Amino acid sequence: MMGIYLDGMFYRCSGVGRVYENLLSGLAEQGGLGEIRTAVPKTHRTSFIERFDHPAIRPVFVGYGPMGVGDLALKSFVLRSMRNNVRLYLFPGHNVPLFVPGKYIVSVNDVTVFSPHFALSPHRKAGFRLLLSRAVLGAQAIVTISETVKGELIREFGIPPGKIRVIHPWVKEDFFKPAPEGGSPVSGDYILYLGLRIAHKNVEGVIRAFLELSGEFPGLQLVIAGGRYSTPDMVDRWKGDPRLKGRLIEIRDPSDEEIARLFSRAKAFVFPSFAEGFGLPPLEAMASGVPVVCSDIPVFREVYGDAAGFVDPDRPVSIADGVRKVLLEPEYAARLAEKGRNRAGIYRRDRFLREYLELLA
Repeated sequence: MMGIYLDGMFYRCSGVGRVYENLLSGLAEQGGLGEIRTAVPKTHRTSFIERFDHPAIRPVFVGYGPMGVGDLALKSFVLRSMRNNVRLYLFPGHNVPLFVPGKYIVSVNDVTVFSPHFALSPHRKAGFRLLLSRAVLGAQAIVTISETVKGELIREFGIPPGKIRVIHPWVKEDFFKPAPEGGSPVSGDYILYLGLRIAHKNVEGVIRAFLELSGEFPGLQLVIAGGRYSTPDMVDRWKGDPRLKGRLIEIRDPSDEEIARLFSRAKAFVFPSFAEGFGLPPLEAMASGVPVVCSDIPVFREVYGDAAGFVDPDRPVSIADGVRKVLLEPEYAARLAEKGRNRAGIYRRDRFLREYLELLA
């Protein structure tokens, strides 16, 4: 039986990587698809082997990256070597190579690169548009993770609506369970941001909002967890501020277990992005019972309903007000936490896998 290819070049990197990990483990456990071949950066070989020990998964560890033109050319050769064993190629990100030796499905998780807040030069944005256009127009089908992104793709590229399938990511069951033993790696009270440290995520807005609160809540800390997009970044530039001394805590590339422990003691989860395609970390926080404060943008209204405190991402004072309300009003915080757990419960594994299996049949 010919199997499928599932691209793993974003493994351990950003929200696309988390979608890939969930999809790979879910499809392998579900079975019925034959072998699942996947290309993964060789820098993550050890962690991949430890995490994905399943007979259906056939990894290839490669030395190229996820997105450069040269990387996409090299990927074409790797995929060509698999053509006798693969009936369908699946790309959880838009990094479709220059040549795909068969039918493929591409997932477009966001178009935030077109946002004015995305730190990319005009010529690189034009290059991204060209690559994305190639990927979506040549695909057998397109998967996206929200109705908001589906609408953006239709407007940007004129894609027929019937070609696009919305399949929401799932929230892992572990986040609904009590935190692992050992407690949070951070002692004391803190608010938490989890995500990539990149301009459109508005991490600087989180820091400025915390400074608005720091005098009023002298024991409060700010935890910023996630990976860097560039070095130095906005967090590095703020670390020298004396007002943040001993109060800003960085945790780089946390594991799921570390994330669950961080959620266990967080007073609030703050996610004031300017643009997103979905927003999985706030749902994971909701599943863990943490009140969420996030941007008042269309995709968050779609995904979170009334289960979050919505703020203006352009105004750090508004972000601070949203957090302050959670800290000072226990009944409000408890209502958000209850609504959040219920909302996160909508995004479950069985629904996600059923919809993907229908697409792959």
